[in-house]
Amino acid sequence: MKKGKLYYFGITLLVVAIVCSLLLGAYAIGGADAQPSEWAAADVTRAMFLGLVPASLQSNYNEPMTRAQFCAVAVNVYETATGKIISLRRNFNDTDSISVQKMGGLEIVSGEGDNQFCPNDRLTREQAAVILSRLMAKMDVQLNYEPADFSDNEEISDWALEAVGHMKAMGIMNGTGDNLFSPQDYYTIEQGIVTLLKAYDLGIAAKLDGFVDIFDENVPLASFKDIENAQYVEKIAELVNKERADAGLDGLATAEVLNAAAAVRAVELEELFSHIRPDGRDCFTVFSDFNITYKLKGENLGMKYVSPEKCVEGWMNSEAHRTNMLKAEYKKVGVGVHKDSDGALYWVLLLAD
Repeated sequence: MKKGKLYYFGITLLVVAIVCSLLLGAYAIGGADAQPSEWAAADVTRAMFLGLVPASLQSNYNEPMTRAQFCAVAVNVYETATGKIISLRRNFNDTDSISVQKMGGLEIVSGEGDNQFCPNDRLTREQAAVILSRLMAKMDVQLNYEPADFSDNEEISDWALEAVGHMKAMGIMNGTGDNLFSPQDYYTIEQGIVTLLKAYDLGIAAKLDGFVDIFDENVPLASFKDIENAQYVEKIAELVNKERADAGLDGLATAEVLNAAAAVRAVELEELFSHIRPDGRDCFTVFSDFNITYKLKGENLGMKYVSPEKCVEGWMNSEAHRTNMLKAEYKKVGVGVHKDSDGALYWVLLLAD
């Protein structure tokens, strides 16, 4: 991978529309049951910013996932990664879900007999393996294979054995410990999101033959539709570039993947206003969470400034923040803004070369 470039592995030619205020609220508000497990948090967050996760699945992450819910995310994965809207439909007698009809139309799901899909049944691990295998094949992903050799192989249905072998060889689904696959165990919402995100990344790689350099390609990741936040993001970038122009420096191009990463950091500031993240990691680990590489990087933070103008003014009046913002080597900028329940604003500027 080349240094000095900003890459995004899961990037797509299809613009993903994300309602930022709803998305961030779902991730930042609620009790423990509303949050994904620590091992899944980064991937769930990235999947949400990619627009892969319906709002109805942005909570209760440890609950079993239903067959219809898995189809809903799978459709988003296919259509976003390929840039193609599924026009084929298969109608089942017991559901009018468009996602299920689309997956049936592509022959990724086939139902449970008598033209029944059983949409509200809990998804099992072996069922998830089969759907994932078929989905990736439809996205032209080259499927590796090795025979399943789990201690409970005899419990895996014959129709699922090959798919389990694909998932093991591809590193998508591993065992549950003690060399068990546990094929009849239920698949949780967060497990479904994380493995479908892996399928998405492989689908993007198959389509684009590797990484897309977003310095050289006009391929925006997200369009933030929350009007107030969008205006703040655009205004901060405009004001930063004005200060750079006044200093005789080149302007910074906005990168939507950096906007998404900065938005995550802005939410985190409500819990801990620091360059250390609430989970104890360094602030720049948000770059790796979004599969961004960089040579130089920087972060400016602001708290409770009432406007973009006041925020940039505050940064310019701080020697450390001003020096960071006016570093000539930077080429890209991302802005994150978060408003807490009291109306206080948290601001993040991410800079990269």
